[in-house]
Amino acid sequence: MTKTVALTWNQAEAKDLGNSLVQYTNCALLRNRHFVDEDLWVEKGKVVDALQIFYNEKRMPDYRIDCKDMFIAPGFIDVQVNGGFGVNLSHDHEDLVSQLDKLATSLLQSGVTAFCPTLISSTPSFYQKALQSYKARPGGNRGAAVLGIHLEGPFINKSRAGAHNVKHISDNFGEGCNMLTSIYGQDLSEVRIVTLAPELANAMEAIRHLSKKGIRVSIGHCKASLSIGLEAIECGATGITHLFNAMSPFHHRDPCLPGVLVAVDKRKIYYGIIADEVHCHKEALALAYGICPAGMMLVTDSVTAMGLGEGVHQLGDVVFTVKDRRATVSDTDTLIGGITPMNECIRSLVKATNCSGANALNCASLHPAEFLGITNRKGMLKPGCDADFVILDKEVNIMATYIAGNRVYENAKYAPRKTSG
Repeated sequence: MTKTVALTWNQAEAKDLGNSLVQYTNCALLRNRHFVDEDLWVEKGKVVDALQIFYNEKRMPDYRIDCKDMFIAPGFIDVQVNGGFGVNLSHDHEDLVSQLDKLATSLLQSGVTAFCPTLISSTPSFYQKALQSYKARPGGNRGAAVLGIHLEGPFINKSRAGAHNVKHISDNFGEGCNMLTSIYGQDLSEVRIVTLAPELANAMEAIRHLSKKGIRVSIGHCKASLSIGLEAIECGATGITHLFNAMSPFHHRDPCLPGVLVAVDKRKIYYGIIADEVHCHKEALALAYGICPAGMMLVTDSVTAMGLGEGVHQLGDVVFTVKDRRATVSDTDTLIGGITPMNECIRSLVKATNCSGANALNCASLHPAEFLGITNRKGMLKPGCDADFVILDKEVNIMATYIAGNRVYENAKYAPRKTSG
């Protein structure tokens, strides 16, 4: 019998353990929506059943990793990432794949292990180029997993365009939804989410068409009334894009899209929300969470400037300025997107709602996985799921990020150590 090797989580030797059977111990594990005092067992890139391994198969781990009283949670899933760290996914770069690689690698430092590259309203030629470049792929040495593209536009309301260039916006889906293929192209196999305004002509037909293809439809950037929002859900829409932003506000005679959280079965709707203390007041966060906690998905809506600091940057062909934690279209007060990483959004949600850390973490992992229909492999740490997880402290500082059981990021403040001797 091979002797078990004991290591601590931040040792260099614990970085890549291949297909070994590994036991992560001395940790609080987020499992089944709550933190439990259990170990995490990983083998061949998957979470495995400890009882089956230890008691039935009588196997000992190849490695036992001491997590030093840290927390382990599923890796975060961000369904709305426009860019970050100098990358602009909506810019026609000569090498789109290298830009995606740079962004995917950089996201690991905030605990994101899977994401949806998001394109704002663009030209048909760029959409069709991007759909051939931003391919779904597993996570690993090239960074966080790519789950499929989120097309945020161009079928949105011009009056709720936000940072979208109105010259790229289309206000009609055409007969038989022919504008979908005219703009996006014939091949939608890489598309995971489409954000659209449900009040546009032929929108309901488009929602049904996309839903039948397995594409998640999220409603937003719109002036939709509550009744139109509910009709969209009946037609197959299952999401709301960045709740409260770029939509008609709540009114007591027509609560519009915010009213959807109350009016539908809460299991049918998921909503993205930007918990960066800029896009939403803390009381708005608390209100949404209080009404529909199970549907909340934290999104960063991150743009080029995330990770770069203050200055002038670009998203698509829109120039914007970052100052005092706000990214706005230059010379206006229009917010263009987020610059706050996911782990900080989780921290802000706890602060605003006083919810448990476990519940806030679920909003960044389990709920988006449910929205995308991938809980059989992502968003949870149950046996059979991908071993994508983060080690973090009680302040939601990311200590290390793992994909398929291998450590792909470690916090420089806790740099890997060599074993002594």
